[in-house]
Amino acid sequence: MIARVAVLITSGLFALTVASIPLIIGQFFTQILPGGNRQLLHFLPLVLAALLIIAIFTSWAIHYVIERLLNRTILDMRATLFRKLLTLPPAYSNLPVETISLYFFQTTEKLCHNFCLSIIYLSRDLLAVIGLTATMIWLNPEMSLLAVTVIAATFFIGQSFQLNMYQRNTLKQKQHDFSGILSKALQLGRGVHLDKGYAQKVRHIRNSFEQLQNLQLKHGAQTHMLMLLTFAFLTGIFTVFLYAFLQQLSLNLLTPGDAVAFFTAGAMIVFPLKRLSAINLLLRQCTEALQIIFPLLDRDSGTIEESSHITRLEQGKGKLRFEGVSYQETHKEPQLPSIDLEIASGQKIALINQDANINRLFADLVCGFVTPSTGRILLDDKDIKQLNTAELRQHIAWIAPDEDLLGDTIAANIAYGSSSCSNEIVITTAAHSSRAMEFIRKLPHGLQTKINKPDLELSDDQRQRILIARALLKKPCIVVLDETTACFNTENTALLRALQKLLDNRTILILSSRPVMLALAEKRFDPVNLSSIGLA
Repeated sequence: MIARVAVLITSGLFALTVASIPLIIGQFFTQILPGGNRQLLHFLPLVLAALLIIAIFTSWAIHYVIERLLNRTILDMRATLFRKLLTLPPAYSNLPVETISLYFFQTTEKLCHNFCLSIIYLSRDLLAVIGLTATMIWLNPEMSLLAVTVIAATFFIGQSFQLNMYQRNTLKQKQHDFSGILSKALQLGRGVHLDKGYAQKVRHIRNSFEQLQNLQLKHGAQTHMLMLLTFAFLTGIFTVFLYAFLQQLSLNLLTPGDAVAFFTAGAMIVFPLKRLSAINLLLRQCTEALQIIFPLLDRDSGTIEESSHITRLEQGKGKLRFEGVSYQETHKEPQLPSIDLEIASGQKIALINQDANINRLFADLVCGFVTPSTGRILLDDKDIKQLNTAELRQHIAWIAPDEDLLGDTIAANIAYGSSSCSNEIVITTAAHSSRAMEFIRKLPHGLQTKINKPDLELSDDQRQRILIARALLKKPCIVVLDETTACFNTENTALLRALQKLLDNRTILILSSRPVMLALAEKRFDPVNLSSIGLA
């Protein structure tokens, strides 16, 4: 509220300052003439400089305050977008960098910039136009009316040219569309050859060419006529304005100083009017930006809905059973066929389909990220659809070796997502089990060392051991080791032992093609062709 009041006050001060500048310039010109006040002549430049400084400062202040107001909104929008992407099914959230940049930077910055300019123009420039118009009316009401007429006529002509430009763009679009028709006609030329329809096809295309050229001829005539009428109209109206102005001077109804002030105000009013006329375009661009963001925000997250009959899973053992499970995206071929298999508690399975997306989809089904098209998945003989989503995911850990750590303490990174695990003893135990304490105890503040410190650089195996400690603290019954985008540093002995500790007495799904990781598995299978390994 205070910031909004500050914007209004600053905009009013800017408008008052801008409206005073033509009067000071007029007085300065008057004092230069013979008979002028020399003492006042030396004082007026200082006043003019002060007004210019105030105008610059207030304009900057308006821009700064409005950007500060919008900054929070843009920050919330970006956080909401990221939260939405996290809740989307993995198939939709796996976006390329260009799309991420479009959502989080190009679109939001364009929206912020255009909306900021719109507010500035409506607050600062609108008041400036009112102030300058008042100055012109005070100097000479008759000439002000004529000047407003000239400005309105110029604006109308500008709008006419914009309409003409729109028609030109429409014509270019029609040409582009017709080029597509020609391309298609040439691609389907075999039918023309076989049917001997050369004459009919050429005649049809010639008629289309004729219609397009008639539109182009009509547009060219309109453009030429608009330019001639514009030239004649502007010449006439400026001639009338100049005649009236000279008449005012000859009849001493307008002093030279007032004339200079009047022209200065008229010249200054052009710029804010030009900016105000651009508001429509800015708002249209804001709408285009919102049309990119809103479909993403409105998209269904696609997560499994919780049943009203919640089944409790007291202590997960990790036994999985698939009963007629298949998955098919809308209007696409089935990505997973009907699966009937059982994975015993503590069994270590490597998914070996050549398409990494198929392997990930299988793991997504286990985690409840996507819903099977048919069949059901049971965890410890309980349908996961009947389980509370948070409880289901509490029993599953997904580790990707390239996952980023938080810019927080090592302890906070190990306890990530576990609000009930603030006990340092539990965190330390997990760090010992993952062999992370071997390097943590050498750090200046141990577990309380901040990861985002510039002088602290963790190696890949150290960072991965922290991720393993996080999973060990969670005590899951199912672990997904995902090497789809990066690899664990298995050449490091400490990390390999940490992985083996994580694999003890847990059901493991390994998403990797590396022999060293496949060697950790007890069985391998292809989700698309289960019969090849005898699990079906």
